[in-house]
Amino acid sequence: MEKDVDNTVTLLRANPEALFLPGAMLMKYGPEDYVGGAFCVRGTLYFDGSHTAEVRSRICTCFESYESIAKDHLAWLWRDEPPSGPDLLAYAKTKPMRSMIESLRPNDVAAFAYTGGKKPEDASPWTFQVSGLREWQAKMGTWGLATLTFSFPALFVEENPLVFQNLFVEFAKNLKAVHGFGGFAFNLSLVRREPNEASEALMAGKMNGIDVGSPVIIGGRVKYGILDKIKTVGWLTAINHKMIEKVGGLATLNSELPMNWFAKYDYGTGIVIQSGPKPEIVPVELDSRPAIYVLPNMALKDIRMTEIGGFHYGSKDGEPRLVGWAADQWLKRFDIEESELLDYKTKLLDEPKLTPATTLPDRL
Repeated sequence: MEKDVDNTVTLLRANPEALFLPGAMLMKYGPEDYVGGAFCVRGTLYFDGSHTAEVRSRICTCFESYESIAKDHLAWLWRDEPPSGPDLLAYAKTKPMRSMIESLRPNDVAAFAYTGGKKPEDASPWTFQVSGLREWQAKMGTWGLATLTFSFPALFVEENPLVFQNLFVEFAKNLKAVHGFGGFAFNLSLVRREPNEASEALMAGKMNGIDVGSPVIIGGRVKYGILDKIKTVGWLTAINHKMIEKVGGLATLNSELPMNWFAKYDYGTGIVIQSGPKPEIVPVELDSRPAIYVLPNMALKDIRMTEIGGFHYGSKDGEPRLVGWAADQWLKRFDIEESELLDYKTKLLDEPKLTPATTLPDRL
């Protein structure tokens, strides 16, 4: 599997545009002249308290860490229902996020999406997005969780070891994350998501290692258990202490996920599990169930969502979409029978091990 990652990195070095998908690529009227999807490494964290001044300040701290790395690549800021001013600004003309967020009232939504791209509608591998709840929504307790996502180009992550892991753990700690995950994904156009969902569905059918669906929308899936269940496992998987207890405690996880292949990092209210030295693409035609993802998937089965209803809107002209049964099957893509576990633990022996160069120093 590591060879497949290396092949992709070689391709990206030779042609950085190779995994930028044209807008509405699979729609009957497409393709269109904008970037509909951008291959990246993306982290998603779900958290509470986005209406409070304390948590909003912590969101700003997260963005400032991301901005210190990504600022030369950011081009646009989209805002959802700003109390004043336009919903789109050129990044170069924006005030600091901290200034903007401090002017919000508790019942104003804290929703900021920074992205790169030549056009505002372009998808970009450089994206930082936060979508919070209003105070009244948070108090109702039925609206779900706030969401923070951030991403980098795959080549940047390859050439800057530990940066992504470090930010993921830092953000989980700052936000006291309920849960989260990180790995390969295709960022879709922030404002033209629906016509590009088919492209994401197509790629998900070829690569089991990529995330799917809108993190913001999934944060509202209370009916399917988002408050106390994880959507999926990834290269990085964050789970809180209650979840750790539900799967048998840290000792059980250490037994099921040996330290030569899996690192655990404390983020205060939970742990982040790192599965292998690098994110995996998981080409379906070659090996759809690598042990490096199957074993954490099974170890965390009691806290995983088993149905989601859908990740996408319905198909319009027969183009692929992950809805209904297909969406639920995606959640189960790394499932195996209990009787197969020993075989996968043996299979793990041939998969890449962690090294000091690919592991944060403060692992548990």
